[in-house]
Amino acid sequence: MKVSLRKANALQEALAEAVKSSTKTQREVDVLNTVMWKPEINNVQTRYFDEIRGKLDMVNVRFTIRQLVSAANAECGVSDLLTELASTDSAIITIQRFIIQQSAREKDEILEKKRERKLARVDNPEYDGYMEMEVSVISKEDRDHWGDKVKELRRRKASINDQLLELNIRTDIELPTFVEEVLRKENLI
Repeated sequence: MKVSLRKANALQEALAEAVKSSTKTQREVDVLNTVMWKPEINNVQTRYFDEIRGKLDMVNVRFTIRQLVSAANAECGVSDLLTELASTDSAIITIQRFIIQQSAREKDEILEKKRERKLARVDNPEYDGYMEMEVSVISKEDRDHWGDKVKELRRRKASINDQLLELNIRTDIELPTFVEEVLRKENLI
């Protein structure tokens, strides 16, 4: 049976949820309200462990699908695109954090006047303020330039996401028979 990478991902998620779900068979038997309690324990125990074996089959199937998806991702280029997407995201975050979200330096003319006033106050013997004037190294032009870079990176990110969607829909994997059997048994296909 062939399924797209997108469908395979949905199957993996459904399998993970099915494995996490509570068992239908109880783990305990009330021995006080059951006359034939020993056979009842054996009966419930058998059903319970059959259910656990079914969950373990689903775990095996889930990771078989994951392995097939991984191989297909590498073969069709999804892995490379995911790496590029992560790199692009990281670049956007870095630029925003260290440039875009920081204050920009005022124009040189304004800074010159502020600096002269500060120096004049510092020269006054009664001045007891700080002898510093911190100025950002980031100019408005720098922020504009890097803002344009972020826009460009966001366009690239959208393009990568479009390519990933196309590959996830277009690329198929072949599920082994035992995988298909477990999926049918669990009503997932």
